[in-house]
Amino acid sequence: MYVFIATIFIAELIIAGFIIYMTLKLRKKINNFNEQVLKNQKITIATVKEFHEILRTAQNIMNKTVDFVSKKKKELRSKLLNLAIIYALLIFFKVKFKRAASILQYALLLRDFWLSIPIR
Repeated sequence: MYVFIATIFIAELIIAGFIIYMTLKLRKKINNFNEQVLKNQKITIATVKEFHEILRTAQNIMNKTVDFVSKKKKELRSKLLNLAIIYALLIFFKVKFKRAASILQYALLLRDFWLSIPIR
């Protein structure tokens, strides 16, 4: 009976020794991996900051482009409206040509005044 208990005790010691050995081996691997992560951490942080700056620059460029396009769109609408008004007046006054010269001068004066108003 003592031999059986001694055999079980020795087996438990072997298993405990194996678990301790594997734990130490795994600990070394984890420490090596941790060192590599710490080495590359500075590079990773710098790369992420550079990428963030690139994205911020791209967003600023897109915002400026959208603002430029919307400003040009407003200018185009304004100019088309002015042109439509002037041609409508010219067609309207073409019928009455005698008064058209003076009215045309007023229309051109109105157009110049309209174009001098700053577009916001």
